[in-house]
Amino acid sequence: MKRGVWKFNILMLCIVLGLLIALQFKNVKGQYEYVPLKVIHNYKVLIESEKKEVENLKEMIKDQEEKIREYEKIKEEGGKFKEAMLEEVNKQKFSSGFTNVEGSGIILTLADGTKELEDWQEPNDVLVHDKDVLRIINDLKVAGAEAISINGQRLLANSEINCAGHSIRINNQFFAQPFIIKAIGDPKKLEAALMAPAPEGYVEILKFYGLYAEVNTVLNINIPKYSEEIDLRYLKVSEEGE
Repeated sequence: MKRGVWKFNILMLCIVLGLLIALQFKNVKGQYEYVPLKVIHNYKVLIESEKKEVENLKEMIKDQEEKIREYEKIKEEGGKFKEAMLEEVNKQKFSSGFTNVEGSGIILTLADGTKELEDWQEPNDVLVHDKDVLRIINDLKVAGAEAISINGQRLLANSEINCAGHSIRINNQFFAQPFIIKAIGDPKKLEAALMAPAPEGYVEILKFYGLYAEVNTVLNINIPKYSEEIDLRYLKVSEEGE
C-alpha cells in the first residue's frame, strides 16, 4: 500500500513539473515572438540618437577646455577679456540657433495623402501626425543635421512638436500641411537617412501608406534664427562645484 502511494506521489510530481515547464516555455516564447520591425527601428533610432548626443557632449567638453586655455593665455599676455567674451557670445548664438544660418542640405516636403484608401487602411493612415515629423527630425539629427527648421520655425533642443487638430504646433505656432522641413548638413548623408529602404527609412514607410513625401538636396539653404521667447521657469544655475 505504501509502495503504491509512493508511486502515485512521484507521478503527480512529474505531472506538476511538466506543467510548470510548459508554462515557463510559453511565457518565454511570448516575450520574444511578437516584436514588430517598427518597434525595433524605434529603439535603434533612439540608441543612435543617444550615441550622437554623447559624442556631442564630448565635443562640447573638449571645446570648453580649449576656451579655458585661450582665456588663460589672454590673461598671461595681458589681452582684453571684453573682445574675447563678445566673440564667444557670437559663437554661442551661432551654434545655439539665435542667428540666421545658411549652408548645403536637404528640403523635405511632407503632406497628407490624396489617393483612395486601401481596404486595410483607415483615414488616419494617410494624414501627417506629430509622431511622423518627430521621427524624421530624429533621423536627420542622427545623420548629422546642424540646423533644422519646419515651415520657417527654427528647432532648438526644447522645441515642442504636438498635434493640434488638423495642424501641428511648433514653438507655440500652429501650422497646417504641407510641412516644409529644411536641414543643413551633408546633403548625401541627410538624403540617405531619409530615403533608405523600409524599415530603415521612415519616408519610404510614409509613402507606402500613401502620404506625399519629396526630398531634394540643395546647395544653399537659408534657415532663420529662433524668434520666440524662451521661458525657463524651472531651470536655475546649480551651486554645486562652484
